[in-house]
Amino acid sequence: MKDPDFIGVFGGKKSFDFLARSPKMARQLGYYTMKTIEKPHSVRRSGVSSDGISFGIKEEGLSHIFNVLRNQLYSNKILAVIREYSCNAYDAHIEAGNKAPFNVTCPTLLSPEFSVRDFGLGLSPSEVRDIYAFYGESTKRNSNELIGQLGLGSKSGFAYGENFVINSYHNGIRYSYNAFIDASKKGQILLMDEAKTSEHNGVEIVIPVKPKDIGSFKENILLFFKYFSEKPKILNVTEKECAEGWKQDKVILSGEGWSFHAGSSWDRKPSLMVMGNIAYPIDGAAIDNLPNVFHHDFIVHFGIGELEVSASRESLQFSSSTQSAIKKRFAEILLEIKQKITDKIAGCQSLFEAKSIYSQLSSTLGEFYRFNSLIKTVNWKNKNIQNDFILPNKEHRKYRLFEIVKSGRSERVISRIVDTQKISCNSWTKFYVDDTKHKFMSRLAHYVFNSETTGISRIYVIEFENDQAKKDFLANTEMEESELKYVSSEKAVKITYPSSSNSLGATPKASKHCASEFVFDFSKSTQSWIKVKSDCFIEKTVDLDVGGVYVYINKFLCSPTFSFQDPVIEPLKMMRLFVSGESPKNFDDFYITFPEVVCVKSETAIKIKDNPKWKSLSQYIADYIQKHWTDNQAQKIRDRIAYKEFSRQENHAVHYFDKLGNCTPHMADFLSKLNYMKNKDWTSNLDSMIETFRLNSLIGIVATEKPTFNLENELQQIYSRYPILKAVDLFSHAHVDTVKFHLQLQEKNLTPTMQ
Repeated sequence: MKDPDFIGVFGGKKSFDFLARSPKMARQLGYYTMKTIEKPHSVRRSGVSSDGISFGIKEEGLSHIFNVLRNQLYSNKILAVIREYSCNAYDAHIEAGNKAPFNVTCPTLLSPEFSVRDFGLGLSPSEVRDIYAFYGESTKRNSNELIGQLGLGSKSGFAYGENFVINSYHNGIRYSYNAFIDASKKGQILLMDEAKTSEHNGVEIVIPVKPKDIGSFKENILLFFKYFSEKPKILNVTEKECAEGWKQDKVILSGEGWSFHAGSSWDRKPSLMVMGNIAYPIDGAAIDNLPNVFHHDFIVHFGIGELEVSASRESLQFSSSTQSAIKKRFAEILLEIKQKITDKIAGCQSLFEAKSIYSQLSSTLGEFYRFNSLIKTVNWKNKNIQNDFILPNKEHRKYRLFEIVKSGRSERVISRIVDTQKISCNSWTKFYVDDTKHKFMSRLAHYVFNSETTGISRIYVIEFENDQAKKDFLANTEMEESELKYVSSEKAVKITYPSSSNSLGATPKASKHCASEFVFDFSKSTQSWIKVKSDCFIEKTVDLDVGGVYVYINKFLCSPTFSFQDPVIEPLKMMRLFVSGESPKNFDDFYITFPEVVCVKSETAIKIKDNPKWKSLSQYIADYIQKHWTDNQAQKIRDRIAYKEFSRQENHAVHYFDKLGNCTPHMADFLSKLNYMKNKDWTSNLDSMIETFRLNSLIGIVATEKPTFNLENELQQIYSRYPILKAVDLFSHAHVDTVKFHLQLQEKNLTPTMQ
């Protein structure tokens, strides 16, 4: 490795000429792009002959100013780091014409680092030396193509910690820099390493993360990217977590660049102004004469540069130009909303649908209620609608009206005759005419059963006595035959109720308590929760003379062996031993083939425990391993368990040493032993199997050997040989290359020189 090379100081005076000559270079360095709005100023002087005194910053005041920019600019420092470097990466891809996503890595306990890796143009050493080190420099203030403008974002890593790493991949060379706060409190960039690489050009920023902040980083990552038009590739966060974190409230109305979402009177969410993928909540009271209807539940997109943001980029500046832009946009949206609601009413297929929209406008719980002043009258097919219900004349009641709802005592969906003849029209109701001779539940009940996804919590079904009754109904309600929707137009959908909702459930439960022999009900094995443990078992008569394998159960808890101590293992955990599906590739040797396992209570267990034809589950597993596990599987499992226990205790050392690599023969030997115990070719499938055996009190049978190496002793020997490893901060990876350099010098009996 080359000697560390001093690159720059975060401060001082620098000509803007170089930046002007190299706009692409400056953009790649992470200065946000936004055409800055500058207000013209004119000063009149009268009766003053002397020249004015210009404001400035003395050299001795720079460290104080930089400290303010680092520590007092951002209120949410974690979100600031995520925002600034992610937006830089976004800009870098636009500059390079790369439409692929950039990478964002969420920190974990095993890898406590946040990083952003773009695949833009990368930075040469001269570009880093001449641009990166200066606060306030930006070539993006005259462009609205990209995101920022302030020339502060590339240093935001200092808002969170004392150092961060910059890896630049540029034309086949990887340059690694350490940016850190030095004794002068201004900061420096140090070139730590350069090496050939085949990786794509671009820049990677790596921020060491404190373990206590890992959860906060994950939370803020999901929060920040929620409104990105093109999401980056996020590592160490599952797709399910992303989907859940980015889920938005139901869209009620939407147009070009705006949407109105379902809100609630008790949980109002402020409207969001989205500019350059960043969502800024607005304080409606801060905008002069902005109608209250727009203060909440709107998401509106603006072009870059239309709104002014604060220096921290955490909020909007409600200047006159920003207020004007927001009010102008909402005035346009207001006209769109009126037209959209009018079009919805005109597009209704029935009077029931039209009155449902009237309900949304007139009811305080209606989705359109806040816009009721826009549409004072609702007209549909030349009919003036003034209420949200259908009520036939009492003289013509030759029909029955049913409602389909969920029972108040269970999750079951029921139908019942409605005493009142009033049919309420709402967005959460449906209305049908029965033409199936009262067999409508099989076709309609699923809407109510799945109300959380369908949005339907009540269905009205009308059953006419004869055709004349239907004609009278239509005449009295001013409805047309074509408006009616018939039950037969819907397909039958089967509803599967949970077993706990079965009103007859008490009878089989009592029967199970009287029985003594069972087998597992594997249809329950994929469930994460059951109401009663007995649901996991099926009664079975067992021939005790035949023999087999048994599990001891008491109060429907399990034990792999028979003893007079009460079993404590949940049946769902026990069943996971036997249900593995297809064995993962290359892991067949670690699985155990089980016969049918009989579950017996104590009265049966006493009869068979000394019968040589019968084996407890634990004895069966021990015999199976002795016979079939001939490829050192038990030793490998014990090594894996020992490694996981060691890595939990020394996770930072493990990760740090892995970064150091085989820099010395002794380090290579330690890492070789560590990786042997880790067996990195294994996957979480095997860890899951080990955990299953542990939960079933069987891990002592599966892994009986001692670990191949005592990793704790090996670690202490490394520390004794290389004292510098005890002196460095293992939470930080910024000094890895320096430590590696020292270790290599020590091996050569040279005295390392710190710079």
